[in-house]
Amino acid sequence: MQQKLSEFEINSFLVHCAGRHNILPLTSLCNVRCLFCSHHQNPPGVESIFLPPVSEHQFFLMLDCLDPGRPVVIGESVTRLMEGEPLTHPHFRSFLTQLRRRFPRQLIKLTTNGTLLDREMVEFLAEMRPLEITLSLNSASPAGRQKLMRDGRAAVALQAGELLGRYGILWQGSVVAMPRVVGWDDINDTLRFLAASGAACIRLFVPGYTRLAPVALRMSGSDREALERLVREWRQNSAVPLTLEPPGLTDLAAELAGVLPGSPAQVAGLQAGDVVLEVNGRPVFSRADAFEKAFALPGPLLTCRRGERVFTVRLEKKARCFSGLVLDCDLAPDELAAVAAIIERHRPSTVRVLTGELAHPLLKAAMQRWGPPLSRVELVAVPNHFFGGNIACAGLLTVGDMARALAELKPVDLLLLPGRAFDMRGRDLRGEKYSALAGKYARAVELV
Repeated sequence: MQQKLSEFEINSFLVHCAGRHNILPLTSLCNVRCLFCSHHQNPPGVESIFLPPVSEHQFFLMLDCLDPGRPVVIGESVTRLMEGEPLTHPHFRSFLTQLRRRFPRQLIKLTTNGTLLDREMVEFLAEMRPLEITLSLNSASPAGRQKLMRDGRAAVALQAGELLGRYGILWQGSVVAMPRVVGWDDINDTLRFLAASGAACIRLFVPGYTRLAPVALRMSGSDREALERLVREWRQNSAVPLTLEPPGLTDLAAELAGVLPGSPAQVAGLQAGDVVLEVNGRPVFSRADAFEKAFALPGPLLTCRRGERVFTVRLEKKARCFSGLVLDCDLAPDELAAVAAIIERHRPSTVRVLTGELAHPLLKAAMQRWGPPLSRVELVAVPNHFFGGNIACAGLLTVGDMARALAELKPVDLLLLPGRAFDMRGRDLRGEKYSALAGKYARAVELV
């Protein structure tokens, strides 16, 4: 159900999105109807937020909360928000111009379905650089776009990639893999089309579906295995990096998914499959750690492994500039340090951390690598019974899911919950507060 919020609540939510995530939500209105849109298959009781086009006042409220040290993200969803197509906002150009005036050199990351990326729009976007576009293409055929997205302007989207490249705008393609709808040939043709059109990299998504999803949205274990094989073969035969999301990681090895064409990483000779071991002589903790170290430092020296050979390369780049490394997303040391700090503050005898099933193997490996106090923590994977289907990420867990997982376990001194499952008021997607778990399941409950 759509959640009715007062103007104050909406403004508070927008400020939270900008201040915490550096995301600028503009509207929930959309000019396509994607078959895989998650909000079409929500179970009853989900409090989703439909956002009309934000006003100028609301936009400037968010602008004041942005972190100038991080990219500004437009067009990505924030948990309960129904994200629309940002280019449909009547003041899109004005807002982007104001954003660029306030932050002249801050990277803007914009996600769009491409239906409005005509020449006039691309010319405007070229003036807004530095800019990175994610083109949610999904199919390189008009028939495929119609099946997946109900798109009547497929021709514009199919020409957008080449047009972006002509105007010097860095862009990447994204594809939600739905072989039962468009077939495997369509997926392969779309990946090749994106690469030929100039995509710097491509993101291939495994569709998430709930227990209420139609059969066409569901993927079997063999479908997932076929996608993983497709990615492995692609990385062996193509220079354009391809990532699978969610990647299903079980370790923290900083193995490259690829390198961006023409980047410092490519010039240095790095390639998919190389593993980054150290940056400037300091061991890397994870993929996220390797990426951030290489990004932050000027001319970083990377120690890498390719097969049995260990070698070093220097990336000729300035500080806080892209290295060109493409890695799957895992855990940053700062995230684990925050957990350790909470434990040190409470000094409990027993600690339990709840996580989604998807992140459990990776988080377990990270905690063991970190050592005390994290290596002594009890880590529990919580199945998502409320949504069902293949929903396994921590951000979509409910208080009910967590209580069900805790029911057969002894209470602990400290219970830590994934903060991404709750809004700024500590409520889950059904409006239940995490504080309901205190007392019965733990003496103290905190979000991380």
